[in-house]
Amino acid sequence: MIVGKMRRIINLRSSSVVMMLVLVAAMSCSSDSTAIPEPAPTATQSTVGNEGGALNMLQLPNIADTVERVRPAVVSIVARIVRQDRFGRQSVGFGSGTGVIFDESGLVLTNNHVIEGGVEVTVTQDDGTQVMAEVIGADRLSDLAVLRLPGDYYPALPLRENGALRAGDWVIAIGNALALPGGPTVTVGVVSALGRSIDASPGITLYDLIQTDTSINPGNSGGPLIDLNGNLVGINTAVLRGAGQGGGVALEGIGFAIDIETAQQVAEQLVELGHVRWAWMGVFLADLVPEVAAQVGLPIREGVIIQNTVVDGPSDQAGMEPGDILVNIGGQDIPTVSDLTRLLKQEFNPGQELEVEVFRVVDGDGSREMLTLTLGERPQQ
Repeated sequence: MIVGKMRRIINLRSSSVVMMLVLVAAMSCSSDSTAIPEPAPTATQSTVGNEGGALNMLQLPNIADTVERVRPAVVSIVARIVRQDRFGRQSVGFGSGTGVIFDESGLVLTNNHVIEGGVEVTVTQDDGTQVMAEVIGADRLSDLAVLRLPGDYYPALPLRENGALRAGDWVIAIGNALALPGGPTVTVGVVSALGRSIDASPGITLYDLIQTDTSINPGNSGGPLIDLNGNLVGINTAVLRGAGQGGGVALEGIGFAIDIETAQQVAEQLVELGHVRWAWMGVFLADLVPEVAAQVGLPIREGVIIQNTVVDGPSDQAGMEPGDILVNIGGQDIPTVSDLTRLLKQEFNPGQELEVEVFRVVDGDGSREMLTLTLGERPQQ
């Protein structure tokens, strides 16, 4: 009997709940038609039950819409390259990659290594239209080049800073990977790290790179790296492949893009001057290794060793000598060669006069010397 009564109570309560739900639904349907509807969310939420309660899972936004907006500004680039050997014999090759239109007048940014040595550069737009492009300027030190397309009113992806990029941010790479037919390849990943540097070729080190696990393959070079809003955040330029140090571990998911600040700085100078004016000290440098400094009894642990100076170069004229250790320039400490190079590229200008501090060892005694350095312009390579 008690069980029967309990069942009737539960049924009555269930019926009451059902009636309340029906009333609420009816009230919602008969609500004032002038009410402002809630905006559609940009991402969907789903609830997954767990022991601790409901867990909200936020799904990714629609990548396809972002790519569709950006794709018209992405172009395929093929450069016909003529090489000549020491016997005067010529051979013809081709370089291919990707570019991004960053101005409606038809200015295209790409990697220097995509078009280097090219005598003829063909650009294919997203709609299949092919045009011949003019090389406005190129810079090996940053691995960037600017092309100009004929005509104007092109779809463009502007070069501008779009807030601070952080490790973990989602990014999208668009490029003509492996020159596969059927349009560009789209890959998605995250920013793995910022401020990386790699040796791109003998004598050329690229600094302040964005490291990403977004898949980057041959043909992606020069293509855009964008955020989820479709803003340009970098120019895809390189990927590490093969085995890691020691040869025992395969490398995966390590790609690099030139950050938007560097791309903007270089592109502006290439358009205006046809080349980039880099501040130049006229020295050969090496990092001071803390362990070595301790072994030889130096009182400092950070700095840049002046291995040699260019005769009559800026540093030679300032009184720097081989063996000096540069510790400060323009009021900024210099722990490594990378830090000094970054300052010369981004903070200092040719012709600028700076106070530099060096640690000099003479007859076993060390002293700090203050010198005045007037920066020169790095010779064009």
